[in-house]
Parts: sequence; C-alpha cells; structure tokens
Amino acid sequence: MRLNTQRRCWFRLVQWMTPLGLLMLFATQTGFLLQTGWTPLPVRDDPLVRMPGTQPGQGVKLESPDRCQNCHSGYDPVAEPWTMWQGSMMAQSARDPLFWACLTVAIQDSIWAIGRPNGADICLRCHMPQGWIEGRSDPVNASLMTRSDFDGVHCDVCHRMWNPFFEATHTGEREGSDWRGYWDEATSASQTAANTTLQADRTQAQTIRLFNGGNFFVNNRPFSSEYDENAAGQYFIDSNNRKRGPFADAEARHQMFYSRYHKSKYFCSTCHDVSNPVLANLAYANARPGDNVVLPTEQKPAHSYYHVERTFSEFILSAYGQEGGAPGIGPFAPDRFRTSQPGNRIAMCQDCHMADVPGKGCDMRNAPNRPSREHPKSGVPTHDLTGGNIWVPWLLASAVRGSPNYDAVNARLLGQGPNVLTLDLRQGLGLNPSALLNAVERAKNMLRAAASIQHLEYDPQTGALRFRVQNQTGHKLISGFPEGRRMFLNIKVYRGGTLIHEVNPYDYNVGTLKGLSQAYSPNSPLLAAHEVYIDALVYEAQMSSSLTGEQKTFHFVLADRRYKDNRIPPKGFRIEAATARLAEPVWEGFSRPDYFTPEEYAGGYDEVSLQVPAGADRVEVNLYYQVTSREYMEFLRDEINGTGRLTLPARAYIAQTDPFFARLRAWGDTIWQLWERNKNVPGAAPFLMTQGVWTR
Repeated sequence: MRLNTQRRCWFRLVQWMTPLGLLMLFATQTGFLLQTGWTPLPVRDDPLVRMPGTQPGQGVKLESPDRCQNCHSGYDPVAEPWTMWQGSMMAQSARDPLFWACLTVAIQDSIWAIGRPNGADICLRCHMPQGWIEGRSDPVNASLMTRSDFDGVHCDVCHRMWNPFFEATHTGEREGSDWRGYWDEATSASQTAANTTLQADRTQAQTIRLFNGGNFFVNNRPFSSEYDENAAGQYFIDSNNRKRGPFADAEARHQMFYSRYHKSKYFCSTCHDVSNPVLANLAYANARPGDNVVLPTEQKPAHSYYHVERTFSEFILSAYGQEGGAPGIGPFAPDRFRTSQPGNRIAMCQDCHMADVPGKGCDMRNAPNRPSREHPKSGVPTHDLTGGNIWVPWLLASAVRGSPNYDAVNARLLGQGPNVLTLDLRQGLGLNPSALLNAVERAKNMLRAAASIQHLEYDPQTGALRFRVQNQTGHKLISGFPEGRRMFLNIKVYRGGTLIHEVNPYDYNVGTLKGLSQAYSPNSPLLAAHEVYIDALVYEAQMSSSLTGEQKTFHFVLADRRYKDNRIPPKGFRIEAATARLAEPVWEGFSRPDYFTPEEYAGGYDEVSLQVPAGADRVEVNLYYQVTSREYMEFLRDEINGTGRLTLPARAYIAQTDPFFARLRAWGDTIWQLWERNKNVPGAAPFLMTQGVWTR
C-alpha cells in the first residue's frame, strides 16, 4: 500500500521538528492533544510503540513457570535455577507496586500527549512479557492480564529467546571467535550444536515483519545496517516450544537448542537499555500497518533515542564490555571472584549477576555436573539476578501471613484485589516470603560490594578533605531506572565527640534529604547552621522534558533529555563513545563529557575534594543508597489523584474520572500509604553501602 499524498507531505515536514513541535503539529492534525476525551487505537496498529521483534498476538504461546519447577527445583537451593529466581525482581516485576503506580501515570501522560494510552505499552512489554507476547497487553491498563502473566520475567520468556544477530555471532564477528575462552567450548560438539541452532534461527527470522509488512531480515541479517542491538524489550521469541540454554551437553525431556546467545553480554541488552519509541516514531503517528514507511525504531538501535535507562550501554562502554573483558575490582578481583573467563576476568553481565557455582541445572539423574567436560570452566549460572532493590521484595514478603516481617497493614494495602488495583497477588505462583527475604539479603550484599571509599585523607590544620569513591561494578554507580533512585555521600565531622559539621544530612522523620530546593521537594527540612547540602555528592540521573516544560521531571514517558547525570562511571569508561548512546555525564541540562577526568574514567571512580572545618578528630564518609525517594512517592500520589503539586494542565488529570482507570486509580493513595508506613525500611530509607573513617 502506498501512502496518500497528504501523509507523505506531513511525514517530510516533521522530520526536522523537536518533540514539542511534533506534538503540537500532531494536535493540529488529530485534535487529540490536551483533550479530556481520547480515541483508542489497537496497539498492533500503533506506529508509536512499534519496535522490532516478535509482536503481540503473533501466535507465540509461552509455558507457565510451574512447568519448569518440576525438574529445576527442590534438589539444590544454591545451584538450582528456581529458588533464587523466585525471589528476584525478575519474578516479581509484575507484582512491584512501584511499577503499577508508574504505569498509571504513564497511561495518563500518554493520553494527554498523544490522545491514546498506548505509550504505557513500553511498561508492559518488560514487566509482564508473557501477557504482552500473547496479546493481553491491549488494553494497556493490564485488565486482561492473568495467571502467569503475574510471574514477570519467567523461565520461558528468557529460554525461548533467539539471537537476532545469529549470523554475526556464529561467524565470530559480534562477540569474537574465542570459542575456548569466551564461549568455554572444549570440542567440536559445541560447534555442531551451534550449527543446528543457527538453522532454527534462520527459520525463525522469516517470521519477523516490519510495520509496513516487509521482511525485517534480509539475507539473515537485520535489513538496516544501523540496527546493531535489540533492546528496550525487543524480544525475539521462538514460535515453537523449544528451550534454549548455554550448554551444548545439557540433558532434558524437552526439545532444546545450544544457545551461545544465552551466555553473551548482548542477551542482557534485551531489557536493560530502555528507550521510548513514542517520541522516536512521533513523525509517523498517523501511519498504519501496510503504509509504505519504515519507522525509526526499526532502523536504529534503542540506545540512540530518548533514553529511560542505559545499564547495558554503560557496561558495553566499560572495560568489561570490550572483547576479552577486564579484571574486576575489590570483591570482584580475579583472586577473589571466579568466572568462566580466562584469568577470571569479567566479560559479560552474567559473570556478576548469574555467577557460576558447581552443581546441576536440573534434578535429572543423567544431568551433567558443572563444570563439565564440554564446558570445563562453566558452573551452573545461579539465577540470582540480583540488583540493588532491597525495598520491594521486603514489602511483598510482608504481605504474606506467616512471613517473619508480616505486616497486616501492608497485606491489606497490597491485597486490595484486582477490582481495585488490577494487581492480583493470588495469580501465578504467588509470593514465597522466604525466597523474597533471601533475595533482600543478596541485594544488600551486592550493594556492599558495589563501592568502596579509598584514600581518605584529612588535614586537621586546614580542614582539607580528600577521598575516592570507587565504582566496583560494571556499569554506572548507580544504574537502572532513574526515577526516585539515588546514592549520596553523607559526611560527618566530629570534635571531641560532638558533631560540628555534616554534609547531606537526612531527616528520617520526614523521609528525605535536608536542604533540597523547595521547588523540587517542598517538604525537605531546612538545614541547621552546621549542615550543608552538596548536589554534586548526590549521584543520580534526573530526567528533563521539553513537553512538560520541567527541568527535572518524573514523567518518564514524556522525558526527552537529562537535567543531571553525575553517576560514577565504571572502570575503563569510553567517554568518546558515550554521547552516541546518550550515556555521557550531564550537569544542569548540559552534556558534560569533561565532568570526570581521564583518570577517573579509566579507573572508574570519583575523586572528591572539599573543605570542612579544621580541628576535627574524627571524620566519617558514608555512602548511602535509596531505591526510591519521598519526592517520587509524592509525585505518584499527586499525579494519580490529580491533587497537590501538579505538573500538567488540569485537564490532563483524568485518572479519577475516566473508566479506563477504574482498576488503577487507587494506586495514588496506595503507593503513598505503603511508602509512609515503610519509609524507614532499608531501601526507602538510606542503606549504608560502604564507609570510610579518619581518626586522629
């Protein structure tokens, strides 16, 4: 089908326009922008949310994770995939209350901006992937989600994925051809198995289509040479019930393929570089399936447009992301941390987040013990999948009667049921409080290992204080979803046991840092005479939006730039390549590649120098982490309720009146009450990652 003349001219006109200009033109063309009423459009027909990969309703069906439990649980809590996965945020991505409140705001924002709620599709595709793949993500209020949709990123989601860059991986162009090193393959048996997988991938590639109906793959490679990563939830899922895993010598009762992809760093890019396709495709808002257009998101990698988070880009820009990887730091150093890489180097995300252990991957009698003859350096990848979220798993566990941290109020708030919250804790596998609380402890250990305070020096004569914050991870410190998440340095200076000076004090009664600007945080307490707030020592990414006019915004689906990003780079960070991935430092709205020195980029640290009072006999430098903040909780409450400190025109606030939000509108009060009751639980309250102390 050819575009009509009017559409062709309109598409050419908008190529050069800013997001705000595009939205205003879109309003003129459609009459939707800033209207209370809105017109639905099926997600499958919406070019704004279209990205490459398997599409909803394409006929792909996934098995529920309880089918996998039969063989992959109950025999070894350390090595078996099941136990640790069940406590992870992967398994709880669809039960996370922050997700539900954020989803509600995203839907409201999407209706205000583009006249339809489909912008929230980018939330569902990563948090409820089975429901998304099987076509239950439309409508995007998640009202059709059911059963194992609530088990989040589960077994079949990952183990049915195939590599869209199968040819480049197979030839060694992509990750390299170090079959015995990076891939840990002892004999030609692995290559033979990889050849079989290659043929299956070539067959699957024939099922992937562009929005216009054309083939996404040409000669078994993506049609666009610019498209070099699948990210932002661009799943490529095997249409047949065949499992894929990282071992050529595995034994199973189901059909399976040996997948180098599953032990490649690029596997993790699928979900951990998140971008917003709505703003990238806005020029084509009026296109429909079959129109003779190719969308920007189909031609370019997600890291090139409108960022939400950039964890994978941060890793690929680090020394660890280069071919062959690099030795780790601190607790991840080669003499302390084992990987399957030569010299115990770190070369893939899985080295830290799915660390190998000896054992079996399933309970079958003839299953190989790992390491095995064919993969002599690789243990069983623990399905630990731990990040830094220590608050949400604790909250979820507290909703289960009999849990050591059971809280009746939390249980009531989280258990209001699907008619009130859409969230249904009874669907799928439900909650395992023991697994959740164990996951909290693993996350705490991960946070403690992530950083160290080094080279702490204080001059009592002058008050000169110097130290280094060493990033010991493979990405920025901190990383991931930016909204409400922060890490900060708190410095306390004592003389004779008396606190005489404090940098970045935190008020636990109010639940936030003191001294924040009133425009950003009106409830932030004023500083005392001996206290000071230093923004450069609060490490965070704050988004900005030309659509809302906010320098600092929590409207992530409307964000098109960053106001602040001073998070500490990982070791060997290639700043010269970071701007192309929208991952360079930003300060007060301006790109600042020079924010860190070449030495800091190379070493992965922040060298801090400041002046504090002289004559002290003790100085404490504390590094704290928060999963979320009071400021974000207030935003979610107010935006959903349509009261308080509002950031959009009054007519945008339809969550309390539009029937589309009938089973979501209670999230405004619910998320606030959950935070208010649990604001002093670690994660909501600052968690001490590491400390340095100087004494006379």
